[in-house]
Order: sequence, then C-alpha cells, then structure tokens
Amino acid sequence: MGEYRHYLAFRTMSEAYFSAYQAGDNAAIEQMIDFYGGVGTFASWPQRVRDYASQTTPVNLLDWTSAYGFDLTPELLATVKIPTLVFWGEASHSAAKRANHLLGQFIPNAAVAVIAGAAHFMIATHAAEVAGMIAQHVARAEDRAVAAAPT
Repeated sequence: MGEYRHYLAFRTMSEAYFSAYQAGDNAAIEQMIDFYGGVGTFASWPQRVRDYASQTTPVNLLDWTSAYGFDLTPELLATVKIPTLVFWGEASHSAAKRANHLLGQFIPNAAVAVIAGAAHFMIATHAAEVAGMIAQHVARAEDRAVAAAPT
C-alpha cells in the first residue's frame, strides 16, 4: 500500500528487538512493548508481568516472524466474510494506527473505532470500553444473522 514509513517503523523496531534478544538481552521485549504502548510502558508494569513477558519472548518472536512471512493484500482482505471489528487506540503508535485503518478499509463491512486515550494495551487500560465495543459488535452481528435467516 506504499506505507513504507510505517512499515519501516515496524521493521526497525522488530529487527532491533530480535538482535537484542539474540545477543542475550533477556529484557529485549521492552523495546517492542514500548513501541506499542509508548515509552515507559514496560517499566510501568508489575514485576511479575514484566517477568512473564521476558520469559515468553521466544513465542513473541515466532509471532513476529510469521507476520513478516504473510502477504496480506487488499484482495485477500476482501475475502473476509465474517463480521469484523477493527479498533485502535488514539495514543497508539502511528504505524499501528495506520495498519488497523487499512484493515478496516479493506475488510468488507468492517466496523472501525478509535478508543480515546488508549494505546495498544487497551484491554488492560480501557477494559470496560473494549468489552462494551465487542459486546455491541457481537449483538449487531447476531441481529443481522437473525434478520438474514430464512423464516
């Protein structure tokens, strides 16, 4: 989609993250967490959450590796047939906001929303608002399914 500036932001962060971990930095995941949540996000988490994130870094690295190996095109997104809700935080990294905006643009009939004041980890910081949006989305999808069902 020509989003080279945003793509480069993801690549720069993930390459530094991978390199730091491979060099033995057990807290390398802090780079990725702060990319998404803003500087200081990782440090603000309780120690046990930071420890868990650090211990599960290899799994997160696998996620990142698979993301770069998957060619997500507008044509492929156009094949999505399920009701889709795409939202992002107002305070999210600009690359993440743009990526989610594109998902909402190319998935047919996707509902999109921005959560005011939230960043990437909104399920922790804005849990009630996220849950409410999901509940409304599911209710709308169920209503449409009932309306479309043969009588």
